[in-house]
Amino acid sequence: MNDKKEWQEYSIVLKEWLSLEYSPVALSCLKEPFLTVEDKKLRICRAILDAGKGATLQIDKKTNACFGASWHLGFNKIDDPKIINMIKKFVVEGEKLFCSYQALDKLISQMEPVPDNSSSYFLLSPLEKAHLEPGLVILIVNAEQACRILTLAMFADGIMPKIKIGGPTCRMSIIYPLLTGELNLSFYDYTARKMCNVEKDKLLISMPYNRLPKIIENIEKCSAGKAKIEFPPEFREFLQKRLSS
Repeated sequence: MNDKKEWQEYSIVLKEWLSLEYSPVALSCLKEPFLTVEDKKLRICRAILDAGKGATLQIDKKTNACFGASWHLGFNKIDDPKIINMIKKFVVEGEKLFCSYQALDKLISQMEPVPDNSSSYFLLSPLEKAHLEPGLVILIVNAEQACRILTLAMFADGIMPKIKIGGPTCRMSIIYPLLTGELNLSFYDYTARKMCNVEKDKLLISMPYNRLPKIIENIEKCSAGKAKIEFPPEFREFLQKRLSS
């Protein structure tokens, strides 16, 4: 008897179809802890990769190791102007990710407000091992695999995802799709890429779990999946005439 959960079956399909090096990652934002673990400090940008390699990890306000993620994931609300200005100075003058404070402020103004997750727990695991239905599925992919997923995402209705590629990895690959229901693409922000030694060809596709069944359903129908490209007779004839002339 097959007692695999639906999402666990989806993971097997995705790994086979796309020849993924990493497992799809299941992410859930919970109000109660799922794991009883030691207070080991974790960076969520690293945890995504580790979950793709087989680990099950849980991050909350106490175990989060990244100061930026404490704000971007909603663990802490920063109201002190001195701290805010200090962070901005680090981003502009330390990390050198923006040419000016105005440019940084412009980016921040384009990002959705973060919900209060001060009492929340982010659970990450390989999708094929997830015990709970995930809120989000994150795929660690190369450019061709990303192209195929995005094509399948638009196959059913032709609606382009409202992709936002700027901003911190945790906010844009987790909070943005959870809040908006949008599929999103993240290249990892450059600081996270260096700190986590992200392979040069890897990027992230994040999607709310409820978007995944339709993608799986259409793999056999779309040429970005397994369907063969065909030329209708009239189009083939048109092309032949055009070439012969």
